Amino acid sequence: MINLNDQEGQYKIIMTNRETVLIEGVENVESFDEEEILLETKMGLLILKGQGMHVVQLNLENGVLLVNGYCKSLEFSDEKNTRGFKNKSKGFLHRILK
Repeated sequence: MINLNDQEGQYKIIMTNRETVLIEGVENVESFDEEEILLETKMGLLILKGQGMHVVQLNLENGVLLVNGYCKSLEFSDEKNTRGFKNKSKGFLHRILK
C-alpha cells in the first residue's frame, strides 16, 4: 500500500492480489480499455497495464477509482502534462477513430 500525504489530501493505491486496484486522488481518467488505463492524479500521471481490466467505480468528485482485472504494471510520472502522456492519449484516440 502506498500512502503519500500532500497539501490537498491523501493519495492512495491499494492493490489486492493484482486483481483489484483502488486509487484515491484521481483527478481525471484520460483513457481506458481492457489493457491500459491512463489517469491524472494529484501526484502526477499513472498508467495501469494489464488484462481484462474494467472500471467498476469512478467518482471524480471524491477522486476514487476502483478497477478489476489482472494488473501487470503501474507506471508513474511526476509531471501531469508530459510529452509521453500526450502521445499515449493521441494513440488511444487514433485507435478509436480508425
